[in-house]
Amino acid sequence: MARHQLDLDRIAAGLPGYELGDELGRGGFGVVVAARHRLIDRPVAVKVLTTADLDPAGGSGGHGSGGRDLRARFLDEARVLAGLDHPHVVRIYDYVETDGLCLLVMEQLTGGSLRGRALAGPGAASAIGVAAAVALDAAHGRGVLHRDIKPDNLLFTADGTPKVTDFGIAKIVEATAATTTGLVGTPRYMAPEQITGSPLSPATDLYALGVVLYELFAGRSPFPPELPVAALLHHHLSVRPLPMPEAPGPIAEIIIAALAKEAGWRPASGLDFAVRLAAATTAAYGPGWLSASGVPVRLPDEVLSAAGHQPGISSGPGAVHGGGRPAGVAGPPAPTVRAGRRRRPAGGGQPAGGRRVALTVGASLVVAGLAVALVLKTVVLGGDDQDNRQAAYAGRTVQFQGLADAAGIALGPDGALYVSDPGDEVGQGQIVRLSAAGQAGLIGGSGPRPTPTGNVPSPSPTPVLGDGGQSLRAELREPAGLAIGPDGAVYLAESDNGRVRRIARDATITTVAGTSRSSSDGSVASTGAALRAYLDDPTGLTVDAKGVIYVTDGYRVRRIEGGQISTVAGSGTESGSAGDGGPAINATFYQPSGLAIAPNGVLYIADRGNDTVRRVDRSGTVSLVAGSPGKSGRTGDGRAASSALLNSPKGLALGADGSLYIADSGNDVVRRIDPHGIISTVAGSASYSSDDQEGALATQVSLSGPAGVVVDPSGALYVACGDGSIRRVSTDMFLTTVLRGPPDS
Repeated sequence: MARHQLDLDRIAAGLPGYELGDELGRGGFGVVVAARHRLIDRPVAVKVLTTADLDPAGGSGGHGSGGRDLRARFLDEARVLAGLDHPHVVRIYDYVETDGLCLLVMEQLTGGSLRGRALAGPGAASAIGVAAAVALDAAHGRGVLHRDIKPDNLLFTADGTPKVTDFGIAKIVEATAATTTGLVGTPRYMAPEQITGSPLSPATDLYALGVVLYELFAGRSPFPPELPVAALLHHHLSVRPLPMPEAPGPIAEIIIAALAKEAGWRPASGLDFAVRLAAATTAAYGPGWLSASGVPVRLPDEVLSAAGHQPGISSGPGAVHGGGRPAGVAGPPAPTVRAGRRRRPAGGGQPAGGRRVALTVGASLVVAGLAVALVLKTVVLGGDDQDNRQAAYAGRTVQFQGLADAAGIALGPDGALYVSDPGDEVGQGQIVRLSAAGQAGLIGGSGPRPTPTGNVPSPSPTPVLGDGGQSLRAELREPAGLAIGPDGAVYLAESDNGRVRRIARDATITTVAGTSRSSSDGSVASTGAALRAYLDDPTGLTVDAKGVIYVTDGYRVRRIEGGQISTVAGSGTESGSAGDGGPAINATFYQPSGLAIAPNGVLYIADRGNDTVRRVDRSGTVSLVAGSPGKSGRTGDGRAASSALLNSPKGLALGADGSLYIADSGNDVVRRIDPHGIISTVAGSASYSSDDQEGALATQVSLSGPAGVVVDPSGALYVACGDGSIRRVSTDMFLTTVLRGPPDS
């Protein structure tokens, strides 16, 4: 149409009920003119395609194959829009073919496009992104892909309501998935599969929306500017997007996930993308962000819940949800997400749609932890940095020589980290405390070749259990799992000594369960006195908010409360991987090694020997969470965790939003299962070296045998690695070193 003079008389003849106005714009699929319905006084926009546009040769009738194709695409757009009655999709009112014209009468959007639009509130970009995502979800639900999401196709009504427009190159998703027939779309926003001609899916549109949101938050492209088209397409296919520190960490994480090269690694649907983005923005800006954004939106209940609003409550002004409930109003905060400033949900956490979100940090830990500015300084052992190499504990100062290994990690109510080190030699295990100020020192065990200072005798060279005495005088044999009790006491699973030990706040150490390394010295019964029980190589340990202890024991998991021990999962004599869907006490495990307990009592078990993570609910039923028994690997990111493969998972931790973190030790990475059951890698990479990568993206740095993980109340992740280092992954996904391992590690 751009090649020909607009014939208003012909258009008026085809639309006698409308009064035509000015031309609004031109594009690759016709000219758009303003109009008004004479009887009902409704402003509209008329998209016009003429036979001259249909026939490249300018002949009448448009009978060439190119003309038929363009007319068919124009008609397809009319049909697509007619079937999409969605508040964030431009509405169609009529379609007319007359006198060589194709006329599409649609809603008039006078608020301009997203390109160059000034956004008011801090959450405005997220509000627009969420609205676009649910609009795309509606289109995808009808089997339609947009294939050209970009700022020019996100328009606004006069009151600022965002609308997805221009479905001119939309394609019906066929049973075998749509594929491109040539380069269709806009290169700057084109998904990798569009470039290669691979099968398309809803994830194709989500990639383009991710690029749009990246530009909104970062103020720049995810790739270097001014790239020629060939280089730009190469970046879409093969080059990681540039980090986006301009955006809050949780929001950046969601956007970067949408830009994954593999479609299966992106959000599972437009609705899933909307829920994740809404929850991430709630974590970053607080539950009032949707009202403050100034963007009128109509959203599904689960998105409103994630955005911090409770459907069904009408208070104050705001845009209206499709079911008649206000979207932009204040309400109780929704369950928060990992990363960013975190707010504890009022009254628990269950988002709309029935998906439970388990909050995982005990109440005392959250309250105390939030009061601490948990900014651990990097501790580098060596030189003359004696302040960081000594710890005064219970009147005895012992020089801290560093970690030989790092197995378990826990967070104290004062913001300090506690780390267990099994030691290079028997009896040289140690428990180390890293204060929030960056000081590191022993609190239990003698450690490797200790060097006492002052007038204090050296620890005895002979094995000393040390119960009832000072923790620094006790010999520790391969301490592994570590947890902090609600009273601040440190609990540890001493694997080579067959015990669970407790270090009180006054530095006194005692045994709370287990007898010795010999089964002949203790009971193997399922229930009984904890101090008389034989524990077979206990490695995983966790403590709930009431002080109940859970510990791995051979092929089973035990529970310790009030001096009594019982079995909660597994058999003491039989290994295997059976029993999912039935009672956990009848199930079989192979090598349970890591535990995490949610506040609602759900227990998660990392079964290293089976390469799986399993779950025991409050009724005692066991089910598979991630991995496949006996099949090790590293697959499944971006998909349901139950279909992923793991490799020797060890430590587990739960974030405040219910996300489960897995130290996937054999893969040298940390994986995360979000509240929707989708697994992803959040730290570690086999493709990068850890050398000189301080401050890099966590997924671009190699980790050495991660064994323990813990999440602080701010959402930062701490990882205990087999090379004796402690690494920190910030909420914006950058990695730093808190404690370095020995030089030869």
